[in-house]
Order: sequence, then structure tokens, then C-alpha cells
Amino acid sequence: MVVDNESPTVYDLYNEDPETFLALNSKPARIVINGKRHYETPFLTGPAASVTTIISETASEANKKKLELWSKNNPGVKEAAAERGTAIHSCMEHYLKKEDVDVPQQYSDYWTGMPSILDQFHEVIWAETPLYDHHQFALSEDGIGRVWGRDEEERPWVGSPDIIGIAGGKLTLADLKTSAKPYCRWWPKEYPKGSPEWRVRLGGYMKFKKCCLQLGAYALGIEQTLNMKVDQAAILVSTPEDTQLFKISRRHLDFCQKDWLKVVAEYYEQISLDYEV
Repeated sequence: MVVDNESPTVYDLYNEDPETFLALNSKPARIVINGKRHYETPFLTGPAASVTTIISETASEANKKKLELWSKNNPGVKEAAAERGTAIHSCMEHYLKKEDVDVPQQYSDYWTGMPSILDQFHEVIWAETPLYDHHQFALSEDGIGRVWGRDEEERPWVGSPDIIGIAGGKLTLADLKTSAKPYCRWWPKEYPKGSPEWRVRLGGYMKFKKCCLQLGAYALGIEQTLNMKVDQAAILVSTPEDTQLFKISRRHLDFCQKDWLKVVAEYYEQISLDYEV
């Protein structure tokens, strides 16, 4: 566990006072503070930043400027990608819940290879939202499933895992991404720096690293919220040409969690400095 013995986990809080969660889930889970996504929490500290907000806010100024410039030079692309991601995530959720799947024609190429990977989950515990009755305290009235986490300094974060299930006999956390270009596990040192292939691979590598941070955050949140320790993780990447599966071992996930806690510390230190200005 991340929190010390003197600080109860969310699972402990729920068992001690389920009424608090009934009240918490009677209002929207997500709120916007200063233009950034936050979630309501059962903690005395109040709403907490989402995992994606924390990652975005702690990016380097150079990367923030590059993203801003890219968005300016490619109007509408970011919004179209978000719409595509929402559609494929919805298909994934319905498929794992054994419901009818209606794949929009314009995104059919992104869905083609997904069912064979999703079929590796022999038991599904969470598909965007919790499936088990004893996990329903993590589901808000507006249909948002989320897990809460805190570090040893009780600095919180909240996130919404995509998939939790049993694959290969192991408790597996999986994150689904859609991308026009493939992801890459390794730094593209085999390609000439600055070449088109190098740029594509570098972009895929940076996305892979970012997703590993998310997995670290979710794994810790699952441990504290659902009282389950993830055995392994996976990144599922849906592209028009192929569906990629990156397996993340428990040892690798441990490193992801350590990296995530460093990012959390950086985020809250940054907030503290902002308040001092």
C-alpha cells in the first residue's frame, strides 16, 4: 500500500462509513477547476486532480509549447482523435460486458483487431465501470467509475481505469489507446535522428511512457480503493493498420508506480509555489 498505517485506504473508509460514499455518488464525479479535470473524493482535502491533469500539468514547458503549436497548426485534429477514442472505448466496454457492439463505420479499421485481444480476459471485473456489486461504491450517479489514491503525504489523485480482469490467470490492468501512428516501447536509436521514421517512433515512445505513468497511478488507486493488487498490466493500442499489445510485468509496474509518485510530488509542489506567488 502507498499510504501508511495511520492513514486508512479508501477501501477502509468505505467499510467504516458507506453512507459517505452514498452521498459522494449522488453528485457528478467530475468537476472542472481552473479549466482542469478534477474528481470529488471521500477525503477531507476535497476534490483531487485527475491522473491526466497531473501528467499534463507536470509536462515540461517545451513540451507544452510544442503541443500548443501543434494544435494551432492542426485545427480539429485533437477533437477528432478524442471523438474516435470515445467511440472505440465505448465499443470495448460493450464487448467486455457482452452487450451489442455498434462500431461506427468511420472507425471500423480501429476496431478490427480488438476483439481477439479482449477475448484474452476470461473474467472481467471492470470495463470503464465496476461490474461486481461490492465495487459499486466506486461508481458515481452519472456513470463514472473511478479509483482514488494518495501518497505517503496524503496528496491525492483520481483516475478511471479502462479494464481490470483476469488474463492468463493473473489480475490484469489494461489501458486502451487509439492512435493514428503506432506506439513504441523503446527509444528509436536504430533510426537516424530527425528522420521521418525516427520522429514517428519517438512520438510512439513518448506516448508509451506517458501511458506507463497512467498505469502506475491506476494500479496504486486499485490497491487502495478495491483492495486488490494488480499482477500485471497491458497497453492496448488501436491503429488503422494494426492493434498493438504491450505487456507490462509486475516488476515494470513497480517502476511505473515509483515514477508516478515522483510526478505527484512535483505536481503538488508546483501548486504550492503557485499559491505562494
